Amino acid sequence: MKVVAAQLDALHAAAEDLAGELGLRPLLERILRRCTDLLDCDAGSVSSVDESAGTYRKEADIGVKCQSGRVFSLSEGMTGEVVRRRGPVWFDRYEDVAGGHISDTDRASLRGVIGVPIEWRGRIIGACVVFSRDEHRVFTEADADLLRLFARHAAVALVNANSHEAAEERARLQAAGAERERLLVEVQGLLAKGLVDLTAELDQAERYAPATVTGHLRRARAEAENTMTAVRLSLGAAGHSQLEDRTLEDALRAELGWARRARDADVRLVVAGAPVPLDRALAEHVLSVAQEAVSNIVRHSGASTIRLGLVYNSAALALLVQDDGHGFVLDSDDQRAGVGLRRMVELTGSVGGSATIESVPGWGTSVRATFPYQRTAGGDDQERIDVLVVAARPLLRAGISRLLAWSGPSLAVIGEAATEADALSAIDSARPAVVVVGPDLDGQDELIRKVVAGGVSVVAMCAAGDHHAVAEALLAGTHCCVETTADGPTLARAVVAASRGESLVSDSGVWAGRLSSEPNPAGLTARELEVYALVSQGLSDKMIATRLGIAVKTVGKHVGAVLRKTRSRGRAELIARGLPQR
Repeated sequence: MKVVAAQLDALHAAAEDLAGELGLRPLLERILRRCTDLLDCDAGSVSSVDESAGTYRKEADIGVKCQSGRVFSLSEGMTGEVVRRRGPVWFDRYEDVAGGHISDTDRASLRGVIGVPIEWRGRIIGACVVFSRDEHRVFTEADADLLRLFARHAAVALVNANSHEAAEERARLQAAGAERERLLVEVQGLLAKGLVDLTAELDQAERYAPATVTGHLRRARAEAENTMTAVRLSLGAAGHSQLEDRTLEDALRAELGWARRARDADVRLVVAGAPVPLDRALAEHVLSVAQEAVSNIVRHSGASTIRLGLVYNSAALALLVQDDGHGFVLDSDDQRAGVGLRRMVELTGSVGGSATIESVPGWGTSVRATFPYQRTAGGDDQERIDVLVVAARPLLRAGISRLLAWSGPSLAVIGEAATEADALSAIDSARPAVVVVGPDLDGQDELIRKVVAGGVSVVAMCAAGDHHAVAEALLAGTHCCVETTADGPTLARAVVAASRGESLVSDSGVWAGRLSSEPNPAGLTARELEVYALVSQGLSDKMIATRLGIAVKTVGKHVGAVLRKTRSRGRAELIARGLPQR
């Protein structure tokens, strides 16, 4: 019992060491002292292993000189033997170890030696070795088992040290990247202001120059404008993608910052409405149109005030750009402005949107571009989503069908059903991509289970504020939940999301603030709570990544951690677990 108690005390002390020590070498030396004491020895070493490189590195030693800090081949030494056998190894005499690295002085006093692998998630990341100077000491399987317990602590120490080093390196790279971005913005602003001033001087010279040099001045001005555009593009390409690590709003603020530096203008960004997670391609188009509009203002308008607005409507995003510059006549033959305007119209139209330009000479220009969240037009090759509507009351069925029909040609209502039997029969014959189930159907949850089991996605409609109905529908397997107070575009977005296998849950008052006001029994981290909140709104990993400004793969890891800690089988159950029950 005393031996067991001593072992437990040593393991407890090693665990406390892990919690209180950040330095790798001192921590490993403490672990070595505790395990050598229990094995009645006084010498040992710990090495980290890199199997992909075929090498190991001596990290720490006590009682012997093992050339700490040096790197050796896995074909040598006790660590090499442990990795080759992928398990505990012991010898009665150290001299039997091939290619050992102990000094001659220590080698003469050593007798037995035992080593075990340090493992992490199925990989060998190191080896823990203990040496004996007692010629009567014979290592056994029990010694190997005890040493393995301490090897687990060494594994945590090695992994923590590597993570700490990686975090420091990541922070250093992020700081260097931020400084590079700052310098790029500064250089861009200086060059842009100089080129803008140059084009203004060329414009002035062109007005008073004789006809013989006017052509040369126009070409010089065109070259200056081309250079300004090239500088912005090249400097932007030197950094990250414009929306890689920032939101659309942040990118627009940066664009206005450039305009302020280039034209010394008063700039302002206004955002209205509830922000909607945007597809990256759509956000890139919005930013491109805004950049083209702001670039036109800086080049041609002479404006002292620039206003840029984003308005999140129910079905589309509106971009507004206004200035108080010279303005122009829309049917003029001024090609300098015409090229930029045509490009804005083309960019907006390429994603199913539209753009209008209004300008009054002497009063400025206004550009309005509208971008639908879900593209509902674009040609005969557009993919159609077949929808079956199931609701007990005829008026409700007709209303749902009408809302979907108004949403555009991409959604096609191929049938309606009033009962579970009619719905299952229609599914077998028509094979819809999505089934919308109304809240007035008896046995709604059971129908959802049967439909989902058949491989068809479901959008469940629930009465506003009915937390219990939402939870039951999600647990039954529905992809999306929509309240009966939702409008057509909201319902259409849910159907489109369900057809893609994504989840979408309204973020109205039923769910708003729920997580922030509840305890955290699962012990989620701050970032995991953020991810949990967005998952509860039905956002996909990609949308969450865009909202939080992190990688999609990182979101996936956080979602996995949340599911594991809350013991949820999937996203739907995760959402349902958090909803209040009645």
